[in-house]
Amino acid sequence: MRIRHVKVLGLFVAAMLALSGCTSSGAAQGSSPSKLQEVLKSKKIKVGVFSDAPPYGVMASSGQYEGFDIDKAKALASSLGAEIEFVSTTNASRIPMLETGKVDVIIAALTNLDERAQVVAMSSPYASEGQLVLVPKGSDIDSYEDLKGRSVAATRGSVPATILEKQFPEAKASLFESVADSIQAMRSGKVDALMESNSVIAEIVRNGAKEFKVLQAPQLSPSLVSFGVKMGDQEWLNYLNNFIRNYNITDAANESYNRWLGTDIPELIK
Repeated sequence: MRIRHVKVLGLFVAAMLALSGCTSSGAAQGSSPSKLQEVLKSKKIKVGVFSDAPPYGVMASSGQYEGFDIDKAKALASSLGAEIEFVSTTNASRIPMLETGKVDVIIAALTNLDERAQVVAMSSPYASEGQLVLVPKGSDIDSYEDLKGRSVAATRGSVPATILEKQFPEAKASLFESVADSIQAMRSGKVDALMESNSVIAEIVRNGAKEFKVLQAPQLSPSLVSFGVKMGDQEWLNYLNNFIRNYNITDAANESYNRWLGTDIPELIK
């Protein structure tokens, strides 16, 4: 009886080990490799960036991308030893591009709002910003209160679009597909004002100081800016967080911040 008991126990243990092996193997085979491993293997990375939103990202007359976010994307690719492919995106298309796998990472002034973090993984912040309002010089709009009943341009899927909806319901929100379209709408008189990030507003003023003025009022919705990646890839997110922490303390990061945003890199994101 004892021998039979030992044999039965041995068969039971063997069966459990086999089942465990099958389960483990099946899980490994069914899971997708991390984007980090894909990039390291292929030596290529696809980055979603703006092509018409200075100072974050623009397509220069040379046909090359340049801007604050472009510096970050190039540094990231270099850290991975990968060739970079820039993919033009807009405020509205950033998250769908991640979800459909058209890009490996979004580096396009993505403010890390709580509601966004419910659908896309947000990295450690690499920049900070707030929102301001720009109007034509000579405009009778002198305060946020004056926006009531006036048409205000913003881009679809942006923080300003949300601010207009929630904080300025009495203003007439005019939403456009790109920052360039919003600026053109104000230049042509189709809208009375434009709401954008402080860095974008600063760039517009630098290029058209005689045309516009910034409302002298506190910044709206001060916030942090992050990389965006598809949910569920912690290994890739861990690498990006580590890259940002290391990059933000370098001279290159500070030089980029000064070149494009006009200030040293803030201590809160180092």
